[in-house]
Amino acid sequence: MLGGVLMFGAAGCTDDFERFNTDPKAPTPEQMEGDFASTATLISNMIPFALVNGQENNSQMLDVFVGACYGGMSAQADHWNSGLQNYGTLNPPVGWSGNTFDTTMPGIYTPFFMIRDISGGEGLTYYWANLLRIIGTLRVSDTYGPTPFSKIGSGTDFAVAYDDMPTLYNAMFEQLDLVIAGLKESVGSTTTTSLFGNVDYIYGGDISKWVKLANTIKLRMALRLVNVEPALAKQKAEEAVSDAGGLISEPGDAAWSSFLPGGNALHKQCTLWGDTRVSADITSYMNGYNDPRLSIYMTKATNDTYTGARIGVPNAKTTTGYQGSSQFNMTAESKLLAIAASESWFARAEGALRGWTMGGDAKYLYEQGVKVSMQERGAQIGNYLESTAVPAKHVDLESSSYNIDPVSTVCPEFDETASFEVNLERIMVQKWLGNFPNGWETWADFRRTGYPKHFPVVVNYSTDGVSSSRGMRRLPFPQSEFNTNEANVKAAQQMLGGPDTGATDLWWAKKN
Repeated sequence: MLGGVLMFGAAGCTDDFERFNTDPKAPTPEQMEGDFASTATLISNMIPFALVNGQENNSQMLDVFVGACYGGMSAQADHWNSGLQNYGTLNPPVGWSGNTFDTTMPGIYTPFFMIRDISGGEGLTYYWANLLRIIGTLRVSDTYGPTPFSKIGSGTDFAVAYDDMPTLYNAMFEQLDLVIAGLKESVGSTTTTSLFGNVDYIYGGDISKWVKLANTIKLRMALRLVNVEPALAKQKAEEAVSDAGGLISEPGDAAWSSFLPGGNALHKQCTLWGDTRVSADITSYMNGYNDPRLSIYMTKATNDTYTGARIGVPNAKTTTGYQGSSQFNMTAESKLLAIAASESWFARAEGALRGWTMGGDAKYLYEQGVKVSMQERGAQIGNYLESTAVPAKHVDLESSSYNIDPVSTVCPEFDETASFEVNLERIMVQKWLGNFPNGWETWADFRRTGYPKHFPVVVNYSTDGVSSSRGMRRLPFPQSEFNTNEANVKAAQQMLGGPDTGATDLWWAKKN
């Protein structure tokens, strides 16, 4: 699939537009030429594929099955393929494993190439589109590892070489620095608000907030590298924190998407379809902490408590316990979270814990993160930051055999006398809770730090050696690439340092 998109972008052939664009009714490049406002539609097309997808099927297959499940946010009803194959049981069907690549790459590159060709590779919409393709590429790389990026659009062949991960990160950082500088040139323009206000699902055309988002992504990328390129990680993190454009740091900066075709996709999956429930992992922590966000995040279970479902229960949709477990507290009109306001505070707290210059010490930054998260969700913080409470035992609604003791003893109160690992775990737990229900960043954090600790899956059907405690480390490369880009995807397999399975660690995922 990627090869087709690349041929269109590289050749600039309008005859191929109908073939590769996901919307055959969209205007051709000739019709849009010279019309700056027309590129706004292309930006709006990219946003869901890069940040959070509101289309119900894409949301389920990507943001929920992969991000929320492996990020310990949600549990899925395992009723597909006779209950034997699912993400939660660590053996998703081969046809599903490629969804993140097959959906995201065309979703970002078809409009990106059009904007590049219309703009000549300069100006606001080009920098904006470049930012969105970087964010989308990061998600694809977080899922598979080596990913096409630096060589995309450099030729007219269907076959595109992958970047190994060190090359990929260097290329993305280089482009991201250009993006941040380019976006700053348009900050404060009233034209952007009038042109993009109705199609920018995140910030309504406020480019200053997109600059903050870009710096936050830079900080996110820097933390990926702490165990493999610590000097580069420190450099890029400090650049992001010190940039005058700022970071997402206040509730009004948070990235929430209003792209809700047919209504909130998580509400559909949870309330209308019965496919998804809040995970037992997150209710264990939040119940133990008596967390003020509990009633804001989820509904009560049928036993009048906040009780999630264990991940990896086969055929869960047929059980009354699963159906009676806590659901996401959302309506059809609720916006979808892409990046919480608290994330950058916790990222900075981790950096400070590592000795980086982050604008404060770890305790201050951690506590600011908790405060901002409570403010963002409309919760009263009370004495939460002085709490020494620990996660609670999970008592399952379906079967006592699924009951499990807590896997962590970390509490909300920051302890400057505690070890590096204890405070790192504390930061990762609150970062996780702050990002609910978007689990993508937590899946990455878990793989690189080992935190937050999750319950082992109930049933492990993996045939590739995926551990119940370590969880899925990546997804195998998509079959579509073996069909259209075989030589290059096979070369990418050699970059992994292990077999092309879910048990192989990504380059940066060395801790857990």
